[in-house]
Amino acid sequence: MFKLLKKLIVYFRTIEIYEKKNIYFFKCHKSYKFKVYKSFKSIKSKTILNYFEKYKNKKKRFIYNHFFLTLSFKENLVSSGWLCKKNNWNISEIDRVINVKNKYVIFDFMTPFQFRNKGYYTKLLKFVRSKFSNKNILIYVLSSNKKSKKAIKKAGFNLKYKISKFK
Repeated sequence: MFKLLKKLIVYFRTIEIYEKKNIYFFKCHKSYKFKVYKSFKSIKSKTILNYFEKYKNKKKRFIYNHFFLTLSFKENLVSSGWLCKKNNWNISEIDRVINVKNKYVIFDFMTPFQFRNKGYYTKLLKFVRSKFSNKNILIYVLSSNKKSKKAIKKAGFNLKYKISKFK
């Protein structure tokens, strides 16, 4: 039943694709730690390892050259996401593949419940823009996700276009 519902809902969703504006440099208080992990073996922090205890299936993303992006504040993982470079990208929310040649896609961001509405997601996006300032970066979000859209815009991404299953 759940699989059928999931297949049906893709026909009613719209995705907004945003692109990073220009070269950007972001500095933040030294209590914030931004890290890019290219392999699971390089992770030493217990709070970040706890993320993979909870989301065991995400560990395999490293095999496909996905980078894990983290923002920690006072030793707590406060926001995280993923970065990948491919020629084509499957947006599972609408079951559609888009061409992303020569672009990096950032996706699957998560902020633990106790750290939400404190600006950490926006800060993480700003760190990503700064770290990869000379790269073309795309991020996508469900049109209905108002809080994420606000953070994405505030971090300096511009709406490029909207797509759905058929448009």
